[in-house]
Amino acid sequence: MRNIVLIGMPASGKSTIGKMLADEIEYKYFDADHHLEKQENRKISDIFAEDGEDYFRNLETKYLGELAQKENIIISTGGGAVKRKENIDLVKKSGIVIFLNRKIEDIAKENHKNRPLLQDINNLQKLYCERIDLYNKYADVVVENDDTLENVVKKIIKELKNKNFFRK
Repeated sequence: MRNIVLIGMPASGKSTIGKMLADEIEYKYFDADHHLEKQENRKISDIFAEDGEDYFRNLETKYLGELAQKENIIISTGGGAVKRKENIDLVKKSGIVIFLNRKIEDIAKENHKNRPLLQDINNLQKLYCERIDLYNKYADVVVENDDTLENVVKKIIKELKNKNFFRK
């Protein structure tokens, strides 16, 4: 199986870049969080509020496992998916993991009215510090999201070619 899995901070560009990359290389695209919400018919914020983080993380693992069974897809994970090694083990079996790294300052510049955790730069910094080592540890490739979206997609494709990802 040859999937591409994007990991990184919330608002690092995983969804937008994942969709663009999928169009470019003719893969199907799946946002893991949206897939979970659709399957559960509930918003993640409601799951957290009503059932807690552990319950949500169990669902996240379940649905990442389902997505990892598909072939030739791009999966953008939730920012916290790396908190469970089991999640990474599931997706690594199906393909390559790319850490899409974006500066905290650039994430903070955007409007995050629907994402309360991202509205406070101190909270963003705390999340980043908690997760950066995990992102780097689990990534097969690190790509900096520090250019136009089109150029970041080109960087990813170049890295995939360097890793012989496209060989038959």
